[in-house]
Amino acid sequence: MSLQALNSPPLIAVAGAAVLSAIPSLQAVGFSLGSLQLLNAAAFATNVAAVSVPGRIDGQQDAEMRKEVLNPAEPGSGNTSSKDNESCSTFSDVYSASRGRTLVSPAGWAFAIWGPIYLGEAAFCLGQFSVQPLQTVLPQISAPFIAANLCQSLWCASFRPSYNKGWAKYVSAAMLGGTAVALSQVHAAVPPGLAGYFVPLTMHFGWATAATLVNLNGCVAMSDVSDTFVIATGHASALAATALGVGVTLTQGSPVYGLTIAWALAACANGMKQRETKTPLQKGMMVQRTLCMAGSTLCAAVATGSFFF
Repeated sequence: MSLQALNSPPLIAVAGAAVLSAIPSLQAVGFSLGSLQLLNAAAFATNVAAVSVPGRIDGQQDAEMRKEVLNPAEPGSGNTSSKDNESCSTFSDVYSASRGRTLVSPAGWAFAIWGPIYLGEAAFCLGQFSVQPLQTVLPQISAPFIAANLCQSLWCASFRPSYNKGWAKYVSAAMLGGTAVALSQVHAAVPPGLAGYFVPLTMHFGWATAATLVNLNGCVAMSDVSDTFVIATGHASALAATALGVGVTLTQGSPVYGLTIAWALAACANGMKQRETKTPLQKGMMVQRTLCMAGSTLCAAVATGSFFF
């Protein structure tokens, strides 16, 4: 049986639930330091490998744009196969900042954040073998760190054209949500004095939070729901992101999380600026942009203030 045959929505959903539910059991096992180090490195390597596998909805459109066979004004155009056309059209019709149906669509520059996240987490995986302060917290953070990487790997498996129908489209959002939940446990377990070592993981936590809302809004936009419901979901997501950014920053003393949410909200506001005006969602676009900009400003202000208080 091929790996592709194993990539089915029910199996991926069950696997994600199993990964998250296994966190307490993994923490209770009492692995040796060496075992934790190897498991952390293996989980991160799995994540990196999964991200590199082609065929995701976002990756296929990007590839077509680079080959100049996809007109951003006409999704699915060009000399592509019907399967490629379907995936590119789905992405452009739903997630595109210029013409998508969702109101939560970050501008392209937002995704540059993955660079420092992955480089920083690679440094963490190397540093855990020699940096003593990191080793002291590995028993507390390894299980959720492993789970986060596995959930993101499962997202890579589920954010594909074959998942665009029915309930299956929500699997990818659930996997990103699982990633954020697991990283929140890593964040909660890190003592304040060691927070500097975990900046990339905190950025990942914040970005996974925002990405979950982006993915969820895309799922709603692909569903047979009214434009009013799509608009309401977008507005609620902007408010939820702002509340999380401010709340986590204040309650856990985490300016990095707040600044990451501010980055994401600013990108979503910029995405609305790029949006074509003559769309069915026009009535909600200006409100959405205002909510995102206000949320970004508030999160950034609270995060900056937390450095001094």
